[in-house]
Amino acid sequence: MIGLIATLLLSQIPALANVKLDPVRLEAELAADADVIASLEKNHDDASIARPVDVRFVGQKSNLEKLASALSNGGWKIVQIIPADDGLHALDTSHEQTTEVGPLRELTETSLRIESVFNVRYDGWGTVAKTGKEK
Repeated sequence: MIGLIATLLLSQIPALANVKLDPVRLEAELAADADVIASLEKNHDDASIARPVDVRFVGQKSNLEKLASALSNGGWKIVQIIPADDGLHALDTSHEQTTEVGPLRELTETSLRIESVFNVRYDGWGTVAKTGKEK
């Protein structure tokens, strides 16, 4: 079943549909996700509340600029492109979604596919806990 994130991006980046994920890499990323999810839960996160989830990609500036263009047409907010280590740059993006396990897994899988198509490195996601008590 294809989710909303992938559906939006597939309209902009059809090549994503053909990318096969490395199962070892996927499991490593999902394990890292589980650590972040556990931290959110510890902070009483209500996973059903949509909020900005920040995602970072690292690579050559030209590749990141192409990715930024595709992502902005697929419902993502482009935050910035900044210099990183070793002459590379980092693209910081934001995507509005919940922190439920299914949507986060979809975000990770989509990001790993993006990594392959745009020759960049997916560097993970992060967000703040939402308890529903915020004003």
